[in-house]
Amino acid sequence: MMRSPDPISVIFLLLFLFIMCFYLFRLAHPPTWIHRFDAENEVGHGMMAIGMIFMLAPAGWLPPDIIHWNILLFAASSLWWTVRLCARKPLLALILRTPGGRSTVWAEAIHVFMHGGMCYSFLLMSSMALSMTSPIILITCLLCVSFALLALFYVREAVKDLQRGKRDWLQLGANLAHALMSGVMCWMFLEMISMSITMGT
Repeated sequence: MMRSPDPISVIFLLLFLFIMCFYLFRLAHPPTWIHRFDAENEVGHGMMAIGMIFMLAPAGWLPPDIIHWNILLFAASSLWWTVRLCARKPLLALILRTPGGRSTVWAEAIHVFMHGGMCYSFLLMSSMALSMTSPIILITCLLCVSFALLALFYVREAVKDLQRGKRDWLQLGANLAHALMSGVMCWMFLEMISMSITMGT
């Protein structure tokens, strides 16, 4: 279920290319406001941006098995972040037994949710029959609402960043990127719900 080219998709695709470059820049130039820089965090966001690019790419632009590889990749990354959520520490630091700053439950839970959402999206894209079943439509509706609320949360955080006297542009960029990713996930789930209902009637 790859997408047909349309202006909105192309605009979002270009924005996610920019976001991918933004997190690559953050990975190469760690922000000064982070006491202990977490490279896994930046890679996780970059993966989300690349996954969005694959999801928004027009039909015929990508190899036919790219969806299945993305399902496996985001299933593995969801598991990775779930372990991090339980350990409250960067997983590589845990494996290599090196010092690593403890992360917040919120930060880890957001990664689990977003990477799990990406895996679920690619799973639906791989099977229209699955996406049209009633339980799956209900789950998709719940995810759509959840991502809408998450987008609104990050928009509020971005507004707070703009209201501060001394602005941290990388922090503002991160909140805007989160808001955009969450908003596009909500929009794509809405399209999936609409398509599933239309084809099921």
